[in-house]
Amino acid sequence: YSMDEPEWADVSAEARDLVRQLLQFDPSRRISALDAYNHVWIKKMASSDRVNKDVAIKTLQNLQNFRVSPRP
Repeated sequence: YSMDEPEWADVSAEARDLVRQLLQFDPSRRISALDAYNHVWIKKMASSDRVNKDVAIKTLQNLQNFRVSPRP
């Protein structure tokens, strides 16, 4: 994957770090759900007073549309 696309331009370094850790192909190197929950970006966003509704809706749509293709 690449984070060079324009969609990533406004994504913080902390958010990119979390995504990189979540997208590790090797499960032994992938961040656990608990570690993700405790990640600095999650903590920062959880304490935020405002959530951008458009971003939240788009994120939910992306998660709903996500498909994992089976490996041969």
